[in-house]
Amino acid sequence: MGVLIKIESMLKDMSSTEKKVGKYILEHPEKIKEFNTYELANITNTSQATVVRFAKRLGFKGFPDFKLSLSQDLGNRKAESHINIMHEEIKAEDSFEIIGRKIATENITAISDTCDVTDFEELEKAVIALSKADKVMLAGIGFSGIVAKDFFYKLLELGKHALIETDTHMQLSCLSTMGANDVLFVISHSGKTMEMYNITKIAKSKGIKVIAMTSIAPNPIRDLADIKLSTVEMKNNFRSTALSPRISQLTVIDMLYIKMMLENKNMQDYIFDAIELVQGFKIK
Repeated sequence: MGVLIKIESMLKDMSSTEKKVGKYILEHPEKIKEFNTYELANITNTSQATVVRFAKRLGFKGFPDFKLSLSQDLGNRKAESHINIMHEEIKAEDSFEIIGRKIATENITAISDTCDVTDFEELEKAVIALSKADKVMLAGIGFSGIVAKDFFYKLLELGKHALIETDTHMQLSCLSTMGANDVLFVISHSGKTMEMYNITKIAKSKGIKVIAMTSIAPNPIRDLADIKLSTVEMKNNFRSTALSPRISQLTVIDMLYIKMMLENKNMQDYIFDAIELVQGFKIK
């Protein structure tokens, strides 16, 4: 998992002093290998305890462990060598071609970063849970709801009994018909959407397994989930809600869909049958 990506994802939920450390590292990642905790604390006007706490918040044993992973992360980024003009902010004077190429570059980066933050053991758990579930309910609000609908159609193609509702009352009605053999799949990048949080709590109280797809930063929905899937945001200045996590979310959905299909012959048959049916409606 990329260290810098993890810092970017978790920064907004850190304390004010931890944010100072995080921002300095993001702005000067190459310098960190030269520092010990005292030197980094001094240059960020924080304390050694803050630096150690920052490293542990990211999941490291301490600052030396953090520095080693950061060094490896920087080495990987140099090897990829994809930092160029197309990573610059989108500007009003940009031509359609430049805008298109910048968006394409950011989308490619979002897909790559998603793979970096993905816990593939959790992904495999999700595949098993979804494949075994009698019913799968998809839940998301706003643009997360659109991504949920995409997965809904994919699950139908695989022959799964899938449900989706955007109205909160109807979501509760669907939950009332579900039990321990079913799965609630919640999509909320912030992990703080009140409607999704309430639905997740109710599902847990009924013994329904919960898969949550959220940002990697600690959040209420992620804390409740049985299986945790991570997504990232695009890093461009043109961050409408529609663009930010969508590419990352769809990447995770596609990984689940492909893996479920490859591991289940019956699901492959459902897809081939669907393709044949659709072919019959095409103009010859």
